[in-house]
Amino acid sequence: MGEEYTSNPYESFRVFSEMWEKRLNDLLIKSIDQRELTMLTQLGVTAHSRYIERMKRNQELIANMINIPTKKDVANVAKLTVQAEEKLDILQQQIWELQDAFTLAFREQNKLVKEFMEFNQNLQTEWDKSKKELIEVKKINTEVKKLRQELADYQGTKTIVEELKTELTQLKEIKSEVAQFKEMVRMENQKKPLVTAE
Repeated sequence: MGEEYTSNPYESFRVFSEMWEKRLNDLLIKSIDQRELTMLTQLGVTAHSRYIERMKRNQELIANMINIPTKKDVANVAKLTVQAEEKLDILQQQIWELQDAFTLAFREQNKLVKEFMEFNQNLQTEWDKSKKELIEVKKINTEVKKLRQELADYQGTKTIVEELKTELTQLKEIKSEVAQFKEMVRMENQKKPLVTAE
């Protein structure tokens, strides 16, 4: 037997598509190089853009008449919605910052109030201590006055005691003089002869 030929459908499709691609590329290149086609295309594009512009204006007029939104209105609404969302996000951020600031201020205020209450309590304690000390000082002052009075009384008593001492000294002197006098009298009595009865 001779050579067997097997057909591959994918291979024949690939060859066929390459041929068509080459022919279409050649046709497009020839078409683009033609000046008349370029001018015709430009005229078509210009006419089409005018038609589109007129159609947009007509759509807007009709939409305004029957009060329905156009693409432009929807785009504006979408733009405004985006702006509003951005502003809401900014406001929400500012609200969070304010809440944080209020929380911080509230904490600081509580701390300040606590410190003030502690200061007030310490001041009250010191005031009570000062009051007690003042009462003690008044008591001591009263006692000092009493002591001064007693001291003054003592001074008076001291002078009396001094006078008594002086008097006692004088009395001792008198007593010693009396003792001397008695001694003298006794001595005188001893010098005299005894008179005998006859």
